[in-house]
Amino acid sequence: MTTSDERRLMALAAVAGVAQNAIALPYVRKHGTRSAADFFVGKIWSTVPGRFAMVDLILVVIAFHVWALPEARRLGIVRWWLATVLLTFGVGIGSAIPFFLAVRARTVRLAG
Repeated sequence: MTTSDERRLMALAAVAGVAQNAIALPYVRKHGTRSAADFFVGKIWSTVPGRFAMVDLILVVIAFHVWALPEARRLGIVRWWLATVLLTFGVGIGSAIPFFLAVRARTVRLAG
């Protein structure tokens, strides 16, 4: 990957973070901080499409981190993997994956 590919991945992570928070923050502001739980354990589980989306999301999170941790260890970037865990649960997996891939690509490029 090139430096411009890495920058595109970081830009995607940033755009995802802004988009995710543009949805979540106004909702929490309107309904209070306890409403943040709605995003994970609330009404989303009450419909079949909501359950499907949540199960799919949970599987993506697990699969990504099961792959990313050994990859981070192999490349010596475990601290960046920890940052993706924080991003996953603080913002969303849509920000965490491109962030980790950008850090990984940069590490591979600089090592090679």
